[in-house]
Amino acid sequence: MSTSSHPATGERAVVGARGGQVESNGSKIPGFSGPTRVRLPLFALVALGTVLIGIIPFPHGARIEILIAFLLFFLLLTTAFVVPWERLPSWAWLTIPIGYMAVIAVIRDAQGVGDSELLVVYLLPIVWMSLYGRRLHLLFGLFCMYLALTVPILAVGAPNYPLSAWRQVVVLVVVTTLVASTISAMVHRDRIYVSDLAQQSHLAKRNANDAHNARERLETLLRAATGSAIMGVDPAGTVTFFSAGAELMLGYNASEVVGIRSIADFIDPAQISERRQTIDAMRKALDPVYPETVAEVPWTARRKNGQQRRCVVRVRTLPPQGGTDGADTSASGGYVVVAIDVTEREELAAERERLYSVQKEVTQSLIEQNNRLRELTKMKDDIVATVSHELRTPITSIRGFIELLLDGVPELSEDQMRMLRTIDRNSAQLQRVAEDLLADPGGGHGLRVAFTELDLHQLAEESVHGAQTAATTAGVTLALAPGPPVPVFGDATRLHQLLGNLLSNALKFSPQGGRVRVVVDMIDDFARILVQDEGPGIPEADRPQLFERFYRLAAAMEMGVPGTGLGLAIAKSVAEAHEGSVDIVDTPGWSTTFRVFLPLRHAVQTTLTMA
Repeated sequence: MSTSSHPATGERAVVGARGGQVESNGSKIPGFSGPTRVRLPLFALVALGTVLIGIIPFPHGARIEILIAFLLFFLLLTTAFVVPWERLPSWAWLTIPIGYMAVIAVIRDAQGVGDSELLVVYLLPIVWMSLYGRRLHLLFGLFCMYLALTVPILAVGAPNYPLSAWRQVVVLVVVTTLVASTISAMVHRDRIYVSDLAQQSHLAKRNANDAHNARERLETLLRAATGSAIMGVDPAGTVTFFSAGAELMLGYNASEVVGIRSIADFIDPAQISERRQTIDAMRKALDPVYPETVAEVPWTARRKNGQQRRCVVRVRTLPPQGGTDGADTSASGGYVVVAIDVTEREELAAERERLYSVQKEVTQSLIEQNNRLRELTKMKDDIVATVSHELRTPITSIRGFIELLLDGVPELSEDQMRMLRTIDRNSAQLQRVAEDLLADPGGGHGLRVAFTELDLHQLAEESVHGAQTAATTAGVTLALAPGPPVPVFGDATRLHQLLGNLLSNALKFSPQGGRVRVVVDMIDDFARILVQDEGPGIPEADRPQLFERFYRLAAAMEMGVPGTGLGLAIAKSVAEAHEGSVDIVDTPGWSTTFRVFLPLRHAVQTTLTMA
């Protein structure tokens, strides 16, 4: 609802949700609802009595006027009870008293007597409007009464209405106006008073509701504040207040503590004796000045079951009774003690310190292990460099004698020449590996590559031919799948090294009677090499580390397969030096398939042209 003011009188009203106006106390104004409707039967009886008085004796010469008056009266009475006045505008109710004036005027005219006693009856609707209407309603009612009094005199005239009737009209107009004004002023004053009382009552009710809500919120907060133990203590140390948090922390009920126990009953006696001087100093510091709080002090509290809890205590002094009106303030009125349980917090802090110490020890151990690993890695690199250096001298001698045999012995057969060339090529490869290890013993990524135009299929055929002796010795069938030439740019020695390592790995792990197949083909812009064997296979967990230097499978060591763990790492380095890659895939019908991708010659030329 919204508040509004009457335009004529300034009286305060409230607009109801259903369209009518209601007083600030909630009753309808001024129509026929609430107290007015209750008194409506009384007004109806008064009006009926008025009509009966007006027609007795019955004026037989004016039957039509009397019939009209009765019909109009019945219509007004029915309308007053039947019409839903609360849904109509606030001025609609005026039709009833004004219609009543019309009934009086018709009956007065039917009597034909200028000085009819019915003139006094005009006061009834005017008084009604004074009691329940606005000032504007009253003015309109007075105007209608003036018309009801003067129109018959002016329209009918003498002898029915002699000049003496004007005297009655003037007197009635003056008296009615004075009475109506007086009643309206009194009602208006009472309305304002009642409205103010209603507003004050509403305000008081709202303030009471606010206070009630605030009290409920405060009680809720106090009930919820179970994380802190709040205790009131009198100057003698007896507990006067024991909160729910104190019950939860100490295990006592408030009924077991308040007025019965001392605050000292909850503190470890040994700690009290130990801190006696501190307690006395605190008491002297608190009493004279009433400080708000004292610095947090750790104490050990005892629960009802004997369990000890660590807590931090804050103390606030209370002013003495009557201290604000001139009474003695030399002594405190008691204390408020707030204790916070920090047992878990201290345990967590101790556990955190323990974990920090363990972490420091683990960190120091890891640092020492890392230093040890660096030393071992350096030692390993030194050994590799030493071995590589020592290998160069015998390899150089072997290659020298092979060159002498190839150049100085003309009666060698073709097979012998092919064997010598194979020995020469393998020794050159071995020498290259030794030189690489000597040049880069720790990384394996500093390979020197001399690119030339090559047929990868022919190179693979040479590598397969060079490994036939080892395959025959191992009882393994080694074959190269037929295929067209595969042109690439690459270093023949390095690619022989790559294929040799893959073939050596496949032959070592293939069972006797097994097969090893090499396939060389082209896919898009890449040459592809597949080395497939029927060995035990490589577990998924070992594949990510398979191409790391010095990494060997656990199965290989259990089977006693010789090796250094460098073959696959070197193969990966050679493939990457040629802008290619090497990986392991599963192929149906084979246990293990190593796959190598190298750029084709025309792809390399296109890249160089675009660059």
